[in-house]
Amino acid sequence: MSMFINILTTLILIAMLVYIYIKREENETNLGFKIIGYYLLGSFTFHMNAFPVPLGFLIFLFFFRPTMNRTAKHYSAYLGLAFFVLQLIIPAVEEYWYERPRDIAASSANMYQVTFAKDWLTIQEQLDIDPDARLEKFRAEYQKDGEIIRLSYDAVGQSDNEFVYYDIDFSSETQAYTVKRRKVGPQWLQYDRSVFASRFFDVLDEVQARNLTPEPSFERIILNSDGEFTSYAIEKGKKYLIRGKEIRELTNEELPVEGYFISVCGRTTYETTSSYTRSSGCLGDVAYFFDALLNSS
Repeated sequence: MSMFINILTTLILIAMLVYIYIKREENETNLGFKIIGYYLLGSFTFHMNAFPVPLGFLIFLFFFRPTMNRTAKHYSAYLGLAFFVLQLIIPAVEEYWYERPRDIAASSANMYQVTFAKDWLTIQEQLDIDPDARLEKFRAEYQKDGEIIRLSYDAVGQSDNEFVYYDIDFSSETQAYTVKRRKVGPQWLQYDRSVFASRFFDVLDEVQARNLTPEPSFERIILNSDGEFTSYAIEKGKKYLIRGKEIRELTNEELPVEGYFISVCGRTTYETTSSYTRSSGCLGDVAYFFDALLNSS
């Protein structure tokens, strides 16, 4: 879009300068170069403490008094001022257009039926996301029958030598993802330690969320992952290794384990008044690891 706007504004500028020249009041030596000069003067910008000032136009306004082709030269200077203003507006418009929320249909509103890899591929294609984008954070809360209460995740990809952050929220009402994105600069320190988003969703689809459950069964289930390759050596609690569709329990003798981590816990809900329902904290934590290295391996 930026290139298109630059080409369009350049063509408009050339057309306006030609029009001003054609509408000149009288013949004048080197008038074409003078019209360009007045335009450049009108568009000249001086930054005072990072605040742009149309210094060139102010100089024209106070010190220049053309006698020949006065109207043409004034129009050229004002055209320069107009493009000075455009230089301030266009980046804001481009940023707004780039960061505008996009709604993309989801495959299901049930955690056990969502095809995460397919949904992610659709999001990738529609927003032209880097195929090597990394998962930063994943959080889902759903009923024990799979009905999604909340689902969101973040991803980071690269575009034009800078990182782009994607904020993705699922709405059960519209059964769609709302995707927001913003450019975050040339560095993202934890990028190399984060799992490929496509890999995470492939694992989630293969192992199936219904098989990642806390014990005992809860009314609500919360599934989290920060997507970061980590080392884990906590002996207390249940730990499992994911390999393909297989899930097997990890023993303390196999610790520490290094890999990507998925945490699952549960909530119970109970009514305190006729109009307000409270829920417990997250209980019965279970840790799952994939693409992992074990102490015994």
